[in-house]
Amino acid sequence: MTRPAVSVVVPTRDKADSLRLTLACLARQACPEPHEIVVVDDGCTDGTADVVAAAAARLPLRTVPGPRAGRAAARNAGAAAARGGLLLFLDDDILLPPSALAAHLSEHTDREPGCVHGPVRELPAARRLLAAAREESVPDPHGAAMGGRFGRTVTNALEALVTSMGTGGLEPVAPWLTCIGANTSMPYGLWERSGGFDESFGTTWGCEDLELGLRLWSSGAGMRLAPGAPGVHLTHERADRWEQHTINLARFTEKHPVPAVRALPELLGPSGNGLRYVTAVRTLEESSRA
Repeated sequence: MTRPAVSVVVPTRDKADSLRLTLACLARQACPEPHEIVVVDDGCTDGTADVVAAAAARLPLRTVPGPRAGRAAARNAGAAAARGGLLLFLDDDILLPPSALAAHLSEHTDREPGCVHGPVRELPAARRLLAAAREESVPDPHGAAMGGRFGRTVTNALEALVTSMGTGGLEPVAPWLTCIGANTSMPYGLWERSGGFDESFGTTWGCEDLELGLRLWSSGAGMRLAPGAPGVHLTHERADRWEQHTINLARFTEKHPVPAVRALPELLGPSGNGLRYVTAVRTLEESSRA
């Protein structure tokens, strides 16, 4: 059996409709290298099994059981089961263009081991696209999301900051923020040496990907963007999103009480702002030197 060059790790739990579109995008990849899809079924009780079975007919797809202990644990379980030399962590509600896998691979070719992120835009009216996909065939979900029929896409504060730091628009005070787990790749060996995602974040939402990014960056790993792998997030409601995020941000800060982490409330939240975050980081750094 040919060893895949890249393993796409997709943790999922009860999001069959969005997963169907994510897998449809993966079936359209123009990737010259062999690849595999590892779906981590983290205790699904909806129609996920049927969605995965249908996709397996046209994709090199395997399913592994998840530990039901949160996103960090689910991602680690998928990575541990992967056979590819490169891991692409992809959320179950991210739509990719056909160029995405090849773009991720290209960013790792002849480069130092590092973390590569494909910029992601939000689709606030994602429910309209999901409803349409239940009624009609949507052969190109990414193209449909970007086409305007289902509303415009927007960039959240974190993604805007990461892109701006990567292109020189804002001072790169925290390059490790590039490790946004929704659409991020790294060599298997780099993930393994890091110890993987910190599972102590548990089932509470948020920060486990950024915490890994900080550890990777601190160990010397590079942080890069893959402009050819732009994703669209099927935005969805999470009633207690920011309450959960506050809990995990406190855990993150306790573990790494550095200015770039302590300033994250200025960035991560409903009114987050990249410039305000950069200013806060520099203020905290100056205060710590005084």
